Amino acid sequence: MANKKSQRVQISRDCFLRIIREKGYTVESLGVEPDIDRSGKTIQRCLAAGEMQPELLDRIGRFLDVDPTYLSGEYDRRFEEVKDSLVNPELTYYLWTKTDRFPYSKHQTEKIDYAEYLMNTLLINNISKEQFLALETEKRRSFQFDIGAALHNVIAQYFEVDSQGNSTDMGMTAEGITMLMGNWIKE
Repeated sequence: MANKKSQRVQISRDCFLRIIREKGYTVESLGVEPDIDRSGKTIQRCLAAGEMQPELLDRIGRFLDVDPTYLSGEYDRRFEEVKDSLVNPELTYYLWTKTDRFPYSKHQTEKIDYAEYLMNTLLINNISKEQFLALETEKRRSFQFDIGAALHNVIAQYFEVDSQGNSTDMGMTAEGITMLMGNWIKE
């Protein structure tokens, strides 16, 4: 029986190498880490092929505390697609290449179903989905913004820093709350 080719994720060699260097590693040093469970040669072959198994990318991301999507170079690819339409591409690129802005925990939040979270929050408070959807579009957006701001304020009351050691008392901007809720109920 022939081996099945497993699913692969596209990976940017340059981006991957830049990030692991920033974290103080080389491909060879990653290969000897028990948490990675693959040799440096295997990782090198993946980089040469421009693709890697999602499980391996996830293990490396978790080990380095870097979002695997960021580690793969996906953010760099997205930047290249939109850079010509940006007002300040240099600032955007700088922000998109600051590794500490993309911890592994960010990857975990991508799995959260915010629409379901919002619906469950409403149901706990005896508000039906129909009631929510009956609101005008602008009121639904305002409601979601207000919920995000309220949650942020409560969290900041109980936690001085987040999981990355950043202050939670920085005040959530409208842009930050909008990004946080970007996957909530769509029109």
